[in-house]
Amino acid sequence: MAVFIERLGTAIVWGEASSTTVAGGYTTTNTLSLDALADGSGRMGAEVDLGADHAEEYLVQGAIETGTAPTAGNSFEYYLAWSGDGTNYPAGVTGSDGAWPADGNEDEWKLQLNAPVTAVIATNDGTTIEIQNAVRVKAKGRYVAPVADNNLGQALRDEATASNNGSGLVMWPITRVATS
Repeated sequence: MAVFIERLGTAIVWGEASSTTVAGGYTTTNTLSLDALADGSGRMGAEVDLGADHAEEYLVQGAIETGTAPTAGNSFEYYLAWSGDGTNYPAGVTGSDGAWPADGNEDEWKLQLNAPVTAVIATNDGTTIEIQNAVRVKAKGRYVAPVADNNLGQALRDEATASNNGSGLVMWPITRVATS
C-alpha cells in the first residue's frame, strides 16, 4: 500500500532585485520593491507563470525588515492577485513591479483581492526582521502576482543599497508523492 507524503518544491521568492529575503534566506527570483516602503503605501510585484500543470496548493510566508519601531499589533499585509491569462488581474494589478494602486487608495482596491494571504503582525522593535508563520494557499489561476500593503505606522527599513532589504514573500509548491 502506497503512503503519500508532501514535498516542498522550488521556492518562488519576491523581494528587492538581487536580495536575499529573510523568510528562509532565499535569493529573490521575482521583483517586489519594498525598500523604504512608506506607511500607508502599497506595491505590486512581478508576476509568475506557474505553468499549465501547476501545484494545487502552495506554502506562503511573509517577512519584513523594520526601520523605526512600528506600533505592536500593526500589520504589513501580503495579498496574491491571480490571473488565468497573465493580463487580466483584479484590483488594478498589472503583473509588473510598481506602485499599487495607481490612485493610491489601497483600502478601496484591496477588497477585490479578498483577505490577505498573510499579514506580518508587528512587534514594537526597530531595525528587526519579523517573519510571520507560513500558511497554505490553494492556487486560483495560472499566473500570480504579489501585492504588499504597509499598515505598520512606519516605513520599512531604508537600506543604503535596496538589495540589502530582506523584506519579501516566499511561496513553495506543495506536491504529493507516493512512497512504498
